[in-house]
Amino acid sequence: MAVSDAISRRNKILEVVVDSYVSTAVPVGSLAVSKKIRERLSPATIRNIMAELEDIGYITHPHTSAGRMPTDKGYRYYVDSIMEPKQLTADEKGFVEGVLNQEADELEDLIRRAGKIISQLTGQASLVSFPCTKRRTFKRIELIPATKTKIYALLFTAQGLVKHSIFEVHEVIEESELSKVSRFLNEELDGLQLNDIAGHMLRKVLGESDPFQYLFKEASELLNMSHILDESEERFLLEGAHHIIEQPEFREAEKVMGLLKALEGEDEILDIMQRDLNEEKASIHIGAENPFDDIKDCSIVMSNYRIGNQNIGSVGVIGPTRMDYSRAVRAVEYVSNSFSNLLARLSE
Repeated sequence: MAVSDAISRRNKILEVVVDSYVSTAVPVGSLAVSKKIRERLSPATIRNIMAELEDIGYITHPHTSAGRMPTDKGYRYYVDSIMEPKQLTADEKGFVEGVLNQEADELEDLIRRAGKIISQLTGQASLVSFPCTKRRTFKRIELIPATKTKIYALLFTAQGLVKHSIFEVHEVIEESELSKVSRFLNEELDGLQLNDIAGHMLRKVLGESDPFQYLFKEASELLNMSHILDESEERFLLEGAHHIIEQPEFREAEKVMGLLKALEGEDEILDIMQRDLNEEKASIHIGAENPFDDIKDCSIVMSNYRIGNQNIGSVGVIGPTRMDYSRAVRAVEYVSNSFSNLLARLSE
């Protein structure tokens, strides 16, 4: 038998073990494998291949007489070398588009909808991050007099997001002057990322030869007083948390409490989401691959959403390592693409 045939049979048996364990949460024995594998193999051959899979660390067993279950290493090999992502049905795609495209007044409504869709499609808890502040792109600013010494600032970004601030100035600034500063900033800052604006303005203020230096100084002072460019706290929304505690892996209070602690604190999850913000394909973190102890019994599957070519946030699922990765990958990829298209239309 050729080496390729041996690897093919080994992969097929691992696939059966993974699929069966994901469906039932029960360790899989050689007899169950023999009933599901199409190729005619003797029970002894199946047992030998399963022993080989165990030797290389792809499967394990909870005790001597039990069947086998995948390890984190086995899931990783399955995801990278065997898995074929499951396509969403036409009805499922219609469901995604129908829910996402309902009228909404706030970005949070859209993010919550995306989370509920993913949770419903996968049967897992979903995670959707708000657009990363550092990746928001300036579109325009409006400076409007609220009272004689108070100014109302409205900041619009390319992602359709709005920030606002009311701030006080030391002396009266005429409405015509505020309009001039607004027009100047809108021309000067168009297309810049928010986190680049402060440095850009400082360079212009210090540039002695710039004919518009006085405008840069006035505009910089107003921006600093408004605090409208200050970074807001990054966060995500969690939907379908009940799916977590319904899983047999989390019947132990210690495990579920650790996971809920990580989700409640947000920092650990956000760190993972932001690390992968440059990824173009879905990213998968399996069990011990996660950098934080509280979520080493979990897997996270994420896909980024974007405006144009700029990734600004991510959607994903979190659940036990015994997860239908094929289903999760396709769900988060489809929803992230649909969400990207929606944001692009809203920002026009």
